[in-house]
Order: sequence, then C-alpha cells, then structure tokens
Amino acid sequence: MQLHVYPFGPVGANMYVLSFGKEALVIDPCVPYSETDISDLDVKAVLCTHGHFDHISEADSWKTKFSCPLYISSKDLALVSSPETNFASDFGLSISVSSEMLIFSEKEYSEKDFGISEEFRLEIIPTPGHTSGSVCFLFHFPEEGDLMFTGDMLFQGSIGRTDLGGSEKEMFSSIELLKTLPDSIVCFPGHGPKTNLGLEKAFNPYFR
Repeated sequence: MQLHVYPFGPVGANMYVLSFGKEALVIDPCVPYSETDISDLDVKAVLCTHGHFDHISEADSWKTKFSCPLYISSKDLALVSSPETNFASDFGLSISVSSEMLIFSEKEYSEKDFGISEEFRLEIIPTPGHTSGSVCFLFHFPEEGDLMFTGDMLFQGSIGRTDLGGSEKEMFSSIELLKTLPDSIVCFPGHGPKTNLGLEKAFNPYFR
C-alpha cells in the first residue's frame, strides 16, 4: 500500500489516496482528479469522514471519472446536498453532491468489499462531535500496521470544532473512545500533519 496526500485550497483539507498496485481508495474527495498524479490508478471507492463542504467538494467528479461508489455515514447524508447545511455558503461557495451516496452498512470491511487485491481490514468507527455522522477509518494492514483517518474529529494537538452542527458532549465521548485504542495507531487528520494516538494522549490538551 502507498499513501498519497493532497491538500485542498484555502482551508487546507487533506484528501488521501491509498493505492494498492493499480487499485485505489480515496478518502475525503476534495481535490480534482486532474490535480493529482494518479492517472494510472483505478479508484474502487470514495470514503467520506463527514459531510462538510471541504471534504466532499469533488465527490461528483470522482464518481463521474471512475463510476465508483461514494460512502458516508447515514447521519451526515443530509449535509452533502446543500451548500447551507454543509457550510459552503458561509465561504461564498456553492458546493453540494448530486451523485447517489451509499451508507456504511457494516462497521468492518475488508479488501474484498471494494474489489481490491491486497489484504487489509477496515473498521468504521463512529466519532460524532464535529458533525453527528463523523467517522474515523481505522485500517489494519499486515505490513504497514494500523493507520487511522480521523477527518475533523482529531488533529495534531487539537480537535475539530463543535459549532458547525456538532456537539461538545459527543466530541468528548469520542475522545474517550479514542483513548481506549492503541498508542501505536498513526493518525491522518482532515487538516494538518499526521500524528499518533500515543502523542495525542500525552500532549493533546483535550485528551487530558
């Protein structure tokens, strides 16, 4: 597996592409395909950590390019269809998703569910707080170990806002959940650099 990171414009959201040979998964589709260097990959699915505009802005274009399924939590599905509910309008933007989006129906997936040949296991971890449907994607790889894509729930040294349709109470419940996970998990946030849970437990003020 190879991991590619693409930042999105003025708000600096991270789009991640996990490539497995010629196959790939996209997490938080906020960068146009034309601005990446993955012309030789076949994207099998697009996964969204939550429904805010800066994480779903290019979902339609990826769907059109690859005819691949788009996935999101049921609790955030309503956000993607309107610039008002996904907060694009607050930035003077008109961003929404018109393509059909599928709901995560299970809490655990494997490479076979996406038609990928390399082995992995994917846990869908509900972590509400930033939005009611925010999730983390915890991948278990035989060689690379455990990698978690946290969206806007967890950043290096901080956490996501709770005033954009979220809940402070739910956010702190989600933090308590992450505290129970192994320190060795490497975390890739929706904004900013990577971190790991051990460092966040030790130094993130919201984890104390």
